[in-house]
Amino acid sequence: MTDIWWSTPLYEFLRRCDLSGLDKRVLDCGAGGREPPLWLFSEHGYTTCGIDIQGEAVAKAKQFCQERQAALNIFLGDMRHIPFADACFQFVYSFNAIFFMTKTDIALAMAEIIRVLKPGGLCYVNFMSVDTPDRRPFGEDAYARRLLGSEVWAQHQDDEADGYFASLQVLRKEKRIEDKLVGEHWLKQAYIEYVAQKA
Repeated sequence: MTDIWWSTPLYEFLRRCDLSGLDKRVLDCGAGGREPPLWLFSEHGYTTCGIDIQGEAVAKAKQFCQERQAALNIFLGDMRHIPFADACFQFVYSFNAIFFMTKTDIALAMAEIIRVLKPGGLCYVNFMSVDTPDRRPFGEDAYARRLLGSEVWAQHQDDEADGYFASLQVLRKEKRIEDKLVGEHWLKQAYIEYVAQKA
């Protein structure tokens, strides 16, 4: 086990997935990076697949897989146009990824997440709250600006993201505020997290 599992929300989503009785097939939208959370699901017997729009993040995830001889199946892809057929995943999640996009693109991504989710399937998505104080623009070379056309984090009011889940049953909604030490500075971030089920 590595120190990837700082993410309590993903443990809660995994618990709900395990209890659902559905086949263990999961898609991560925004799956790249040096510590891909899909590893948590793989370790619990899930067939995993992940997409990420950033080539460097995909390369880091592939290096992680090579070092651990893991087949997480992470590749280049855009959650605004998920490259899978309708209703082909029992579980879909996007953790700390969707808020790099504009709100217009978030609506597209949410429609795609719902499209690829099987009836009865579960999804988890977290959104950045307006209670996050950081409103600095992304740097000129930031991938969110280059690949997504975003200038800043997309931040949502407490109930603003409810509309994305209008066709789903929301099973859990939680606002979470973190204060964490990053280097020598404290960082405050606030999230609104949803677990929902497709009818």
